[in-house]
Amino acid sequence: MPGEGSSDSSDSATSPAVGSDQQQHAPIAGPLASGTTPSLTLARSLNCEPDALMSMPPFDLFVAQLSSDSTEARVDAMKKLAIVGEAMGPEGTLTKLIPYLTENIANNEKDDDDEILLILAGQLALMVPGLIPGHAAVPLLPILERLCSIEETVVRDKAVETMNKVVPLLMPGGNNDDGVPLGLLLATSKRLAAADWFTAKVSAAGILPATYAFWQAHATKGDSDNEAKRELRILFKDLSEDDTPMVRRSAAKHLGKFVEAVAGLTETADDLIKGGKAQPAILDDSKRLVTYELVPIFQALSSDEQDSVRLLAVSCAGSVGCGLSREPAVTAEVVLPVVRGGCADLSWRVRHNLAKVFSTVTGSLGFVGPKHTARQTEVFQFFAGLLQDNEAEVRAAAVENIARMAQLGGCDLFQKHIAPLLPALADDLVMEVRSKLAQTLMDCCDPAICNTLTDEIVLEDFKPLLENFLNDEFAEVQLHILTKLSRVSHLLGKMDVVVSSILQMAKAQNWRVREAVGRLLPFLAEARGVAFFQDHLLDPWLKIMSDQVADVRSACVDGMPKLLNVSGSQWIQAELLPHYSRMYEESHSYLSRITVLRCFGALAVKHGEIENEVSTELMKKIVAVMLEGLKDRVANVRMIAARGLGLVTISGQCDDATMSTQVVPALSECITTEADQDCKYQCQLALESKA
Repeated sequence: MPGEGSSDSSDSATSPAVGSDQQQHAPIAGPLASGTTPSLTLARSLNCEPDALMSMPPFDLFVAQLSSDSTEARVDAMKKLAIVGEAMGPEGTLTKLIPYLTENIANNEKDDDDEILLILAGQLALMVPGLIPGHAAVPLLPILERLCSIEETVVRDKAVETMNKVVPLLMPGGNNDDGVPLGLLLATSKRLAAADWFTAKVSAAGILPATYAFWQAHATKGDSDNEAKRELRILFKDLSEDDTPMVRRSAAKHLGKFVEAVAGLTETADDLIKGGKAQPAILDDSKRLVTYELVPIFQALSSDEQDSVRLLAVSCAGSVGCGLSREPAVTAEVVLPVVRGGCADLSWRVRHNLAKVFSTVTGSLGFVGPKHTARQTEVFQFFAGLLQDNEAEVRAAAVENIARMAQLGGCDLFQKHIAPLLPALADDLVMEVRSKLAQTLMDCCDPAICNTLTDEIVLEDFKPLLENFLNDEFAEVQLHILTKLSRVSHLLGKMDVVVSSILQMAKAQNWRVREAVGRLLPFLAEARGVAFFQDHLLDPWLKIMSDQVADVRSACVDGMPKLLNVSGSQWIQAELLPHYSRMYEESHSYLSRITVLRCFGALAVKHGEIENEVSTELMKKIVAVMLEGLKDRVANVRMIAARGLGLVTISGQCDDATMSTQVVPALSECITTEADQDCKYQCQLALESKA
């Protein structure tokens, strides 16, 4: 991506052909064809001749490396584990490689290098289901169980992540009658949860949700299976009551997933609420288990003496609400008190975590309709308190939820509880708060996120804030507005100060701001009319086209279809193309000529689902400029011209006479006489597009 200092090059600048002087090497054959050529360091670390490494089988090389005294060689070997497995194939991996790892990792009580174990946990995830089918991945469980007990946190976390990926794949379709995966998972969970050291217990809390979901999906409804699931719930309860805060913290972290598994939810609460999806039906037995077994755990962890436990527990409130079918009568008694306590918690970290998921929690409460107005008002009062929190991190996290809260509460609650707080947030001393507010205000104008706020509210409450944000000292705040201001393009005709600020920002020092302005100018033309564009926006548009940064120039290229749809072919041909032609003829930089050609070519491209209505006269002018570009002295310009002719051909808007008498002969001649291979290739593509 270009930087601020990337400037146009003159025509005299040339670039060497790629690969013209590079020495060609013969490809490597044999088991090392994947690119694992032994290095000199590796050769020295192994007790064999360097030449023998090339013919050594993959498994033998892996074992030799892993047995080496060199840490570098061992790390390199473990990074190639998935590649070695691919070279050996599924059968060789299951019969030789996995047993070797089991013997040397799972059954080895001596702690190995943490870096190697971390890589091993990640490599095992790459092998399922691509190399090892899901139903054949049971031998991986002992290795992962061993990794889940390692003292190093990152190794345990990666092992839990891999375990949670592998477990759902163990019995695809539930057609395995021997029940081995079910029993092995239950035994693994019991061993981890009953370990003497807290590290294994921490991992146990992480794998219990996936294990319980696996039993839900594949076990029968017999008494033995119900007893096994009861044991899993007891294990989780015991972990949540463990004396060690680290174990309780892990239980609180995974409580939401465990609730979703017990309730039989196939989607997370976040996906259900933010996606606006209906509440899935939950079986009465599952709802009873959530209410009488998991809700007490939720309440206990939410009031734990350690704030590191409470902050993780309160963020699970959305999952608990969905696990209770979003029934207002139940959530008001169970979830709402936890939300109330979390918003008033003395620890700012608890309030921060709750603020991050507040819209999900609000949606899970199920307070919808006039009957629950009082409860809705109470929830919005809690949210208003978070927006006014003393800690900037809490305010910033709460601000991100404004658009979702407006969607959930509607215009009345938004104007009563949120709108009065916006001016103070817009003037917040912390830049992050202002940046998040600028972003969420534009999300409020996105129908896909929030469609409850009217244009009157946007003009009354948002317009003054947008004016301030466009003049903010930080470019990040400005960009959040500029990049999404097209969402309110139909209101720009009533935002004079906003438009004036946009015009001033066309000369901004930050190139990303100039790029955003360039992408916005066609929408201003649509809102204010073509005459306004010609009088006030044409000069900034042409300056952006000549900008030093490529991405800024590309903004004008991308905006040409929109500008054509707004102004029409006649205005483009009469008012805009003369400026482009003069820029092309007077330019001393081939990059400027390329930009002009790309703008002409963009006129022939579809704008979304709408075909550009290009008049016959305008199309002839486009073809004439492209044909002139085919004769340019710089190969890059000729290549862009050929590509533009291909776009013209694909559009089908050029008449047959022009195609047969001008375009096709010019491309054919270029193929014959062109010395540059890339140009010749683009001409060939253009001709093939006609066929």
